[in-house]
Amino acid sequence: MKTQNDLKEGLYFVHGYYMPDGESVNGKEIDRKQIILLRDSIESIEDIDAYDINVGEVWMEPQAPQGEFVYYDGRRFESAENDPTVVMYTELNRQLANAIGYLNYGSRPQELTGKIEKVSSCHVNVGHGNCSIIVFLNNGNWNIWMVDCSTFDFTNKNNYCKNLDDCMAQIKNDTGIDSISKLLVTHLHYDHINGIEHLIKKGWITKDTEVWMNVQYPWKQRIFIRICSQLQSLGVKFIDPIVSNSTDHIKILHPFISFNDKNPAPRNNINNASVLYQICLGREKMLFTGDIEMEGWDTVLTCMPRLCGTTYYCISHHGSITGHIRNNCIPAMRTVRTIAECACKTGIQILMGRNGAYRGIYSQKVLSGFGKIVKTEDAPKYVRIEWESGRLDKR
Repeated sequence: MKTQNDLKEGLYFVHGYYMPDGESVNGKEIDRKQIILLRDSIESIEDIDAYDINVGEVWMEPQAPQGEFVYYDGRRFESAENDPTVVMYTELNRQLANAIGYLNYGSRPQELTGKIEKVSSCHVNVGHGNCSIIVFLNNGNWNIWMVDCSTFDFTNKNNYCKNLDDCMAQIKNDTGIDSISKLLVTHLHYDHINGIEHLIKKGWITKDTEVWMNVQYPWKQRIFIRICSQLQSLGVKFIDPIVSNSTDHIKILHPFISFNDKNPAPRNNINNASVLYQICLGREKMLFTGDIEMEGWDTVLTCMPRLCGTTYYCISHHGSITGHIRNNCIPAMRTVRTIAECACKTGIQILMGRNGAYRGIYSQKVLSGFGKIVKTEDAPKYVRIEWESGRLDKR
């Protein structure tokens, strides 16, 4: 990624803040000293530059909100909410959220019935990002679910579409299908959604696909707006990923209600808007945590006993320390220090990301907190897990 020395005058999108590994946590507060800014295009996911900036080394309005634009004049940053381009994207975001919400208000997910068997999951090496595919038989019919989809690593500008393509080709060869019935999005960060357009182009998402995604979150990034527009045009059914929409096979542990401009996520951090999806198929369970951080974890009320009873655990925030710390476990009514204390009984922990993509990952504290970590970056293309046997292949 680029640094403040590479900054040029213009608009920047505030992607998020993080704390470099090795920094200490001050009591119950995390001092996030670094900010990631993006300059992207509505034309292509590859037309993007990322900047890793130390907030203390540039003048910036205190904690410029995530999901907003700021303007750099060559010396300092300031709010860009009145910039004509920003006004346009703000309005596009608002209209899309309203239209999708109106058409899909009250939509309920399709429930599974009958026998489930031969469950496996593939976790694709997409560099810095998340992309997981779950395949299973239900009453003799194959199903494909996907949790998040990134194909382009904005931190090193590498394209990983071929890894996803080869994984999907193998699934089709094994099962005969390549259409995704459910796409479950944890949150709207670029490294969790930028591959959705590739899925659409390949025809893997159709009008019959359920898309579980919080489109009401105020996120004005150009690529997100374009992806939402394409999904809406395709006619997919959007499901609001909140606890009350849980099914027997998709348990949502967080959030209870959707985060939006009137109901901000904890610390107003989009990572803490991450949906916690526990996928329950057969006798095994896998928990997907997105990028939820400490302040989000401390509000989760439904994790016990589900977190302890999860077979496979997807480590939060690409192995960052901010996704690992927890102060309180409200359901257990006790103080905890890390998520490892809650997920100590999980059989395998999956770590999706690329070590060193930025200075916050991987955290050595996270690596030492678990005993059976499997890293997607260690696989040539993807990691495959057979859920019942626990057999693992790196392909």
